Amino acid sequence: MMNDELQVLGTPQNEKKRYKWIVGVIVLLMIALAGGFYWGYTLQQPEKIKTGKKIGDPTIVAELQHAVDSLLTDEMTLIGALHGQAIVMEVQTGEIKAMVGLERNYEGKYQACNNFAYQQELGSLIKTASLLAVLETGKMELSDTVCVGNGIMSIGEDLVMKDHNWHRGGYGTITLDRALEVSSNIGIGIAVNKAFGENQQEYFNLLEKMCFGKPDSIKGVEGLRLSSYSSPKDKDWAEWKIWWSAIGYERKITPIQVLTFYNAIANGGKMVKPTLKTGEAEIVNPQIASKKNIDSMQVVLEHVVSQGLGRKAGSTYVQVAGKTGTSQVNEYEFGEDIYLNEYQVAFCGYFPAFEPKYSIIVSMNKLGLPASGGGMAGEVFHQIVEWMMAHEM
Repeated sequence: MMNDELQVLGTPQNEKKRYKWIVGVIVLLMIALAGGFYWGYTLQQPEKIKTGKKIGDPTIVAELQHAVDSLLTDEMTLIGALHGQAIVMEVQTGEIKAMVGLERNYEGKYQACNNFAYQQELGSLIKTASLLAVLETGKMELSDTVCVGNGIMSIGEDLVMKDHNWHRGGYGTITLDRALEVSSNIGIGIAVNKAFGENQQEYFNLLEKMCFGKPDSIKGVEGLRLSSYSSPKDKDWAEWKIWWSAIGYERKITPIQVLTFYNAIANGGKMVKPTLKTGEAEIVNPQIASKKNIDSMQVVLEHVVSQGLGRKAGSTYVQVAGKTGTSQVNEYEFGEDIYLNEYQVAFCGYFPAFEPKYSIIVSMNKLGLPASGGGMAGEVFHQIVEWMMAHEM
């Protein structure tokens, strides 16, 4: 019987059937495996949402582009800026409506340039991200107070941090939201140290989680890369550096990456990737922080303009929200004990403050003082908003 069974299984016809069955199983396994790879691949792909517009059209609005170019040129001429840029973006879609880069040539005139991938320390613009990270820990609230004293604080043995009004006696004891409104270096530094003093790396981990410093590529923006920064993972890290990281130093980043972050706050926490083509909105992060904390930051950023250092960015037509930024980015030596500093002045924000449609960043570099993000870049921001409202954008 067993021999008969062996003979039956061993016939050419049955061998052929078994071969087909094995091949079929292998094919099915390969399909399943390929499907698994595809599924895993698609899970890693960014979410894209159709905007209802024709795919592939340029997003730049010619009239607005021309206006922004003119307004930026006027202010850069007035302050003698070296180079600068201004970007206007639609909040929900990330569509760039105007994108102007200018630099001063050897004749002292301003010409167009592609400086959008240029990274530098953008100073107080980073304080918004620092404060949001503090709120995300749940260890502090905006109503909590910090003592900034007379506006001068010793950090370690030989380092000193100052607020902009130290020569007028400082702000004393203020709440965290007020610290952002008046851009207190000491106030934001204290908050970050209270929240992350026992684990400084967690501060940087939270910024990464919020996708701060992204995106690292935008079609049409050459040379863009992730922001670079110092952190406790570096061999030369020192604990005092967290103070300077909190207020925008120790990190190089582009204006368009900062704009992407502020745009996410304007967008209720949803971060979209800036784009120069219509049709799709690419989601970088569906929710950079809790809805509660995003709502709180929206209120504070409006207060920066209505009752803080960003007043010049305000508009007679609409409520505006945003943050000032001023940083020293270079120092030049012209002889013995003769130095001249290069400053970056910026304003980043959006409007309307509570139903945002557009976000804007203005950044300029200049030599010497005075240097004011609110007074200089804020003025350009103001003029752009006024133009857009007057032209019913």
